[in-house]
Amino acid sequence: MSTERIWELMARKLAGEASADELEELEQLLRNHPDLHVPVQAIADLWQHTSPPPDNISVTTSYQHHIARMQAKGISIGQAPDDNVLLLEGTRKPSGRRYWMYTGIAASLIGAAWFLYWLLLPPTVNLSSVTEKSPPNEIVTRNGSKTRVQLPDGTHVWLNAGSKLTYEKDFGATIREVTLTGEGYFDVVRNEKKPFIIHTVKMDVKVLGTQFNVKSYPNEKTTEAALIHGSIEVSLKDRPSEKFILKPNEKIIVANKDSAHKASHAASRDHDNPGLSLVEIRHLTYQKKDSAVVETSWLENRLAFQNESFRELALKMERWYGVSIQFKDEKTAGLRFTGTFEDEPVEDVMRALTISWPFNYKFQGKTIIVSQ
Repeated sequence: MSTERIWELMARKLAGEASADELEELEQLLRNHPDLHVPVQAIADLWQHTSPPPDNISVTTSYQHHIARMQAKGISIGQAPDDNVLLLEGTRKPSGRRYWMYTGIAASLIGAAWFLYWLLLPPTVNLSSVTEKSPPNEIVTRNGSKTRVQLPDGTHVWLNAGSKLTYEKDFGATIREVTLTGEGYFDVVRNEKKPFIIHTVKMDVKVLGTQFNVKSYPNEKTTEAALIHGSIEVSLKDRPSEKFILKPNEKIIVANKDSAHKASHAASRDHDNPGLSLVEIRHLTYQKKDSAVVETSWLENRLAFQNESFRELALKMERWYGVSIQFKDEKTAGLRFTGTFEDEPVEDVMRALTISWPFNYKFQGKTIIVSQ
């Protein structure tokens, strides 16, 4: 019954008649039936790129055609749904043309799903090879915004501003892998048979189930992974034979530059930041006032920074507020700040920074010009 209920709710969703409770129920059912994630996504993609059925006659004809071909191959499909299959408890049966079109949608969904599963795929074809031809799922957050998403395996991901998360449509079927650009906090559902892997430009993070933060912005000097609970394994793209195992309250910092030619990461240094090795493991940073973790403060809508240059802070502020900050001189860009702002507008932040170090600034629309 749960499988029939999934297609029933999909029909209501595609017809634009699903309530918020029904959409939540559909999401829960799909989590309980990961094997249906691929056909459901395929049907949704097809529906978005095709026009609605012109009338119930053409829909019924198409459905019967699928049924006949399936029966010819000896595939059992059970009884066709009767007039009440698509009715929810406590609702009235639609009438007239609307009812027939609605019934046709569900019939077409069920027929098309079986058709995709059994008629279009030869026995030797692997589902993963088919989904490789489809574009991956992509979740993007613009500057000035954040979002949270639940992946098909139940894992929760919070994306910071200016970030992108991609994963294949067969995610969870055989592997659990995502690619991150930007910053994300992961609360991974444990599955020892299917490790969860996050790919970034500089490192890969492998976990079984835990909570951690990954930051990989292309315009920043470092890529970081900060562990809150559990354990994570980090491997570097330019030195894949080396593995780093983090313990809770630790983070790994990797300089965003090619270090493959370096003989030893422990002895090599980032010349742009002499105090930082190309690879370092440190403890998480805690704020003195309330012991909050700086690395994950963005989850609580706190703009936190610890001994950062104005240029580094400006990158955070640009993503946080959706503005552009331009420096007229390098001396001002090199000023260093420590502090926390919570829900303050950008105007108040700029005014407060001038208290620590005197400098001039002016707004030109969404651009802030900073000078001595």
